[in-house]
Amino acid sequence: MPPAEYYLILNPAADRGRAARLAPKLERAFRAAGARAKVAPTEERRHAIALAEQAAGEEWSGVVAVGGDGIVHEVANGMMRAARNGHSLPMGAIGAGSGNDFVKMIGAYRLGLEEAARRIVTAQPRGVDIGEVTGWLSESGPAAPWYFVNGIGLGFDAQVAVQASRIRRLRGMAIYVTAVVRVLSDLRAPRMRVVVDGEEVADRKLILTTIGNGACHGGSFWLCPAARVDDGLLDVLVGDARGVGGVMALIPRVMRGRHLESRGVALHQGRSVRITSDTPLPIHADGEIIGAGVREIEARVIPGALRVLAQASA
Repeated sequence: MPPAEYYLILNPAADRGRAARLAPKLERAFRAAGARAKVAPTEERRHAIALAEQAAGEEWSGVVAVGGDGIVHEVANGMMRAARNGHSLPMGAIGAGSGNDFVKMIGAYRLGLEEAARRIVTAQPRGVDIGEVTGWLSESGPAAPWYFVNGIGLGFDAQVAVQASRIRRLRGMAIYVTAVVRVLSDLRAPRMRVVVDGEEVADRKLILTTIGNGACHGGSFWLCPAARVDDGLLDVLVGDARGVGGVMALIPRVMRGRHLESRGVALHQGRSVRITSDTPLPIHADGEIIGAGVREIEARVIPGALRVLAQASA
């Protein structure tokens, strides 16, 4: 029986360009696990979507995203596009970026390359939930439908993601701390109307609205601490407008997942979400800035739709 073969989509720009050196190490790691690997580096933003969609229709044992949450987002979108045609391979993920939130959710965080490869090769595919943006009104961004694996955010966390994307010399948590400081200097709280499963849960000025499929966002912020990627639900966090001092006091609680006890913070669960705003908003999806000038967005959860190669329970 020939060895299993995996198609690895690598973002060479991940971890401030350090991921570019991983290609030969990845091939050796999969060889040590008894499999073969072909590494395909991306050349530009959104390239991984096309690579994943094409690979999903070929004779690979699985498609693996290597990098941060941005490459996971793109590969998942390619896999879901392929699934619409009735065929999609299972997807794996090896964290090599700044945040690596999705690999936390599937039990693959902080693994060495050999252990990560071994787990992918020996895992049985299982379904996890994925979020689908079914429609939105924005000044820029991809046409709906498009998908997210970990979460999307409008407001403070999206502003942080915008600032983080502009930081070039820092790594890891230092990126997000610096981005938070920059956002606090120009803090905004637009009015948003949030509807979950047809019921209005907010219509007021909010510091943020986050739709979470996973619990952790931005590397260390447990915005939706009880979210699971296999419960068939989206967690919707809303935070009331507050000043700089109020936000600074809340941040340490968010990093411990204890903010739900704070005044003006509420968490809702449901299968569909609609958010509207008179103020054009930035939006991030899985930590990546997806569009600008968003005034309306509708999303839903598709339970168990993404087949992942992961051994630990989500």
